[in-house]
Parts: sequence; structure tokens; C-alpha cells
Amino acid sequence: MRSTSVSVIIPTYNRAKYIAECIDSVLAQTFSPSEILIIDDGSTDHTKDVVSTYKDPRIRYLTTPHGGVAAARNKGLAIASCEYLTFLDSDDLWRHTMLERQMAMLAEDEGLMCCFSNFARIRDNPRRVINEQFTFCSEFAHIQKRLRSLKGGFVLEGDAFSTFVQFHEFPAYLQCMVFRRAIISDMRMNESLHIGSDTEFVMRTFVRGKVALLPQVLVEIRRHDSNITNESGMLIELDKARALSYLHGVADTESRRAALNDRLVKAHIDSATALIRAGRRIEGIRSYLSAVKLPGSPKRKLKGFARTTFNILASVTGAQNG
Repeated sequence: MRSTSVSVIIPTYNRAKYIAECIDSVLAQTFSPSEILIIDDGSTDHTKDVVSTYKDPRIRYLTTPHGGVAAARNKGLAIASCEYLTFLDSDDLWRHTMLERQMAMLAEDEGLMCCFSNFARIRDNPRRVINEQFTFCSEFAHIQKRLRSLKGGFVLEGDAFSTFVQFHEFPAYLQCMVFRRAIISDMRMNESLHIGSDTEFVMRTFVRGKVALLPQVLVEIRRHDSNITNESGMLIELDKARALSYLHGVADTESRRAALNDRLVKAHIDSATALIRAGRRIEGIRSYLSAVKLPGSPKRKLKGFARTTFNILASVTGAQNG
């Protein structure tokens, strides 16, 4: 294994329409990866035909029975061999200097466990930027004073887990992260999570070392009708709560437990609101009660009670008027 070698894991499922553009963005990197592992999670379209047109020896195409994106990523984790590790979904893109900039950050500090960059959500037809993550996540403004500059980027000086678990929208997606493989080589994604396995995985990595971030947009994440997160609509809050609940085992300090519990209170209240609006009032009330049982902000719970009550009354009134 040569120094500064990078493995790229690309899980895919019926992405023949997008995967060529994805692969091209990896091959165009100014810092060349050493291996590109394309894990096909049982595609039934012509994804294989598209990938077969590439003759680059770094590309390995492996097929698995359809088991979900977490299972496909785990397959890649098991066989990746390079010093550094990164992921890219097959409908997303890297800008040309994504790896170069992140590897420069990691080279500056051997104590860094991972680095992540800003990214833009995009839509096609016509192609346009919807928003940038660091702007979309308003919480970034409140942590700048806790960061120190490092060649155009920053290193978080506080605890990454306690900081980022409190964000409403998770700030870093796997597509914009580079990890030191040795630090996370024993880790796998939770295959029982249909949505949120990436968030739960990344939060577990955040207890293992320092984290750097780059404010530049280096990744484009495509939004389209077949994104997995579109399947649940408003009820995505349920998946957030479930994914966060798996983190109790790594919240091993008082500050981490407090941060996680406070975020779980919010997640259960958000889930209660989503369920009630979807007409599932009993489940919504149960979700709010789950929030009440957790240690956490009494003020947040009181506000949650007001939200839950308002939505119950609104749903009952709406049903009567209908």
C-alpha cells in the first residue's frame, strides 16, 4: 500500500442514468485515487453495461444481492485496501479538487481522523444549485469561534460528536468526507436502518479523533424524485430519531450524553409533529411521550407540548371540517 493512497467506494442501485457522470468526476480528480470500488446492490437496469465501458484498471465492479445502501457500503469497507477512504453515491459528483484539498488538510495534521467539505444540492433540467450546506445549516455560524484556520480550512477544537449531534440537519454527508482507514477499519454501517445509516455511522466516527472541515463547495449532491430520502417525506423525522437512538453506546462522556439526549428530545418532538400531521395521532402522542421520558431541556419539552397539542387540535379540526 503506497502512502496517501485513497479508496473510493461507490454504492449503486439502478443508477444507469447518472453513474457515468459520477465515475467521470472521480477520474477527473487532480489527486488520483488508487482504487474505485463500485458496489452494485442488485441493479435491474443497465448499470453494468455503463460501467463496463470504462477500462481504467483502478475500477472494480462487484455485484451483491439487493440489501440496501448500508450493506453495499459495508461490502466496500470490507475490501478497501488504501490508507484513506471515501464514499460517493452514484448519482452525485465531486468537483475536480475535492480529493486534493482534503488530502492536503489531512497531511497537515496526523491527528485528524477525517475531513469534510461544504457541498451544494443541485437539480437538473435545468441544472441549478438549490443551496449550500454550510449556509443551510445555520448552526455553523455558532461554532466558528471554536475553530482554528488551517490552509483555507478549519479544525474543530471542541468535541465533534457533542457539536454536530445537536445540528438539526446533519452537516456532513459521506460523499464529502475523507477518513483515515486505520481509525475506522473495524466499523460497519447499521444495515437495519433504511434511512440514516450514514448519519449514525459518521457520528460514531466522530468519537475517534479530530475533525477538519473545508468551507469550499467540493461536492454536488443531486436531488431528484428517486432519492431514497424522498420515500418518507415528512416522516423522515422518524428515521432521524431511530438513527440517533443507536448512538447511546458511543456517548461515553457526560457532555456527549447530554448533547445526544437533548437532540433526541427534539427528534421525538419533530417525529410527533410529522406523525400527527400525517393523521397518525396516537403514534404522534407516543413519540412526544418518548421525548418527555428522556433527560433533556425542560424548555424544549414544554415547547414540544405546545407544538404537539396545536397539531392535534389542528388535525381534529381539519378532520371535522373535511
